[in-house]
Amino acid sequence: MRPSFHSLTPEEQAQFGNGVGPYWMPDWMRQLITGAASWFFQTASWRHHDFGYAVGGDRYDRRRCDDKFLLAMLKDAVTQVGDLWLLKCYPAIVVAIIFYLAVRIGGQFGSFKYREQYASLDEVLSVPH
Repeated sequence: MRPSFHSLTPEEQAQFGNGVGPYWMPDWMRQLITGAASWFFQTASWRHHDFGYAVGGDRYDRRRCDDKFLLAMLKDAVTQVGDLWLLKCYPAIVVAIIFYLAVRIGGQFGSFKYREQYASLDEVLSVPH
């Protein structure tokens, strides 16, 4: 059975993932992108995505992870809070599409764990993220 992000404790959820960007990107750059992305998106969307990539599977599993990531970002984009929501909504949609294309193109090069069996929750948590 495929492990779920919701099986993690709130503390594990808050600590999961490496931020927005591939594993090979320098930490300072990922932190910069993650900080900018937080203007538009809640961290759960990229944390869920990182979790799905760690669990792994086949190309269809990867596509589902990427599609869920896009939907979460689009939901965040159109539900901006505050007086500036209309100004933030359209740039957020554009950024969501750019991030989606980035994971569709770049995620196949080592970030997604292609495997016959899904990783167990223990296996996912044992690898640093």
